[in-house]
Amino acid sequence: MIQGNFQLRILSPLPEYQDEKDKTLSLAPRPKSLDGKEVGLLPNWRPSAVEILGAVGGLLQDRYTLKGITQEQPAREVPSRSGGLIDSLGELLDDLAHRVDVVVTSTGD
Repeated sequence: MIQGNFQLRILSPLPEYQDEKDKTLSLAPRPKSLDGKEVGLLPNWRPSAVEILGAVGGLLQDRYTLKGITQEQPAREVPSRSGGLIDSLGELLDDLAHRVDVVVTSTGD
């Protein structure tokens, strides 16, 4: 028999999205179509992310008349809890945002 006072802390596996957390933020406007758009593919550091996005890019090319596809190289380091990786990617993300109309990202194992 277990005796004593115990506390149980339950953590939700659901992410807290910034646009749900801060009501002053909102999602970027979505285009009605991808026809004529430059699509950016942004894999994360997981091993299969590049292959997943390659397949998604192929499907998008089959379905839409894209201006083009730009696939970035995956980040080479695992993110830290402090958000340091995201902070260090700021320049890359800003540059990508100026070169493409839409970005698709992926995680993959």
